[in-house]
Amino acid sequence: MTILVTGSASGIGAALMERIGREAVGLDRHSADFVCDLSNPAEITAVAASIKAPLSGIAHVAGLPGTADAEAIVAVNLRAPMVLTKALLPKLSPGSAIIAVSSVTALRCDWAMEQLDALIDGGAAPVMEGARAYELSKAALNRWAMRQAVELRGQQIRVNTVSPGPVETPILADFEASIGKDRIAAAAQKVGRHAAPADIADVIAFLLSDNARWINGTDVKADGGYHAVRAVEG
Repeated sequence: MTILVTGSASGIGAALMERIGREAVGLDRHSADFVCDLSNPAEITAVAASIKAPLSGIAHVAGLPGTADAEAIVAVNLRAPMVLTKALLPKLSPGSAIIAVSSVTALRCDWAMEQLDALIDGGAAPVMEGARAYELSKAALNRWAMRQAVELRGQQIRVNTVSPGPVETPILADFEASIGKDRIAAAAQKVGRHAAPADIADVIAFLLSDNARWINGTDVKADGGYHAVRAVEG
């Protein structure tokens, strides 16, 4: 069986490739088994056609930070997992798992579920700054994953999301720029450090495995306890 990992060239995706080992195949803009621009739906569909069945899982790790163009953020963080999943569904075996990397910043999105559903169903996102587009893209990704979990339960395919806090990846500086360096530093102060890519990769690998067979339609917050500390200590 094969697990497809997007964003495999660096950060969490690279750590996940190492964690999974020989079963993993990578997809990225460069230095990957499959090279693809995830902002281009036609290119995604073409690459998906070349990926051999059967697949036992998809890990949607690739994403753009809030410093990118807002339209590109929504395209890569939300539309790409949707298009790629739809194209690969016929190649997924019963018992497979789909995991999408979201973010704890999704909690900051103030859109109602009806608005998120409209965006998922093809509605256009309003013009907004990159940081808000990032929050929106991740909130919509969580909602899409939940909907997919319900839709695919009859095919025995599980769908979950993982929401990290700050992670020591090549784009951490982008998050410092879009969210605020002081806020990012404060997160590390509350829990002792930022996550390492392997910290998040291990969570994703677990959710992809049969050991997580009874976890479906869930968002797992992998933030080192940051939100718990904030809730208790303020």
